[in-house]
Amino acid sequence: MSTTVPAVARPEPLAGGRVYRLGGEILLDARVSWCPPGVRRNQPVNAYLIRGDGGSVLVDAGVRLHEVEMLAQLGELLEPGEPLSILLTRTEMECCLNIPAIEERFTVGSVWYTGGITVPRSSAPVRRVSVDPGTSREVEVADGLVLELVSPLLRLLPTLWVFEPSSGVLLTSDAFTHRASPEEADPADGLVKFAWFANADTAPIAADIRRIVESREVTAIGPGYGLPFVGRDECLRAAEQLAAHLEEVGRG
Repeated sequence: MSTTVPAVARPEPLAGGRVYRLGGEILLDARVSWCPPGVRRNQPVNAYLIRGDGGSVLVDAGVRLHEVEMLAQLGELLEPGEPLSILLTRTEMECCLNIPAIEERFTVGSVWYTGGITVPRSSAPVRRVSVDPGTSREVEVADGLVLELVSPLLRLLPTLWVFEPSSGVLLTSDAFTHRASPEEADPADGLVKFAWFANADTAPIAADIRRIVESREVTAIGPGYGLPFVGRDECLRAAEQLAAHLEEVGRG
């Protein structure tokens, strides 16, 4: 009896190959907490590998469903014995469940995270980094690889967005998750988990989104789930659409 092994999606380069999108797809339906009402379709759940000269940084580790894909994709990109750091944008399940499997296969030197009540399960040293909401700080997450860690106002739990300055890629965790296809991107679809904003003054949050994207040379936006936005003009347009929708929601 022969067994057919499903094909593993290859890593997708963003911004010239400095940053790669990893992971796999889930069925997005009513069982998923961030699913818009009435939606049923496939959706990617993303992790990102940032390549450096002295080691690489994996931003989020993906869901357990994608363990095989994650290990295969990392194996394709990393050199044998290459130092790897893991940086979590949130301590939620879609961000951290593959850490033990990755540590068994690769040379993980540290796991970085911010806030939250869940400490990542890791045999590597765990490093907690704090960034005040609405601010950012530069951190050398791997040897010679300095990333700007941004603490956005668009959040539920403590959250980091990650800006890689040499490529211009901005990784936005559970924000900008609303792109369903190259032709379809409705900001309302990405805000299901932020429904409480309808009772809040969202003007400062909208202004923060505009400021983060407009004040940096953002060439691609990589969300934790959903498709990326690629190109400076497209990123600016996506930020404006999301900010404008937040302002409308807040007026309720």
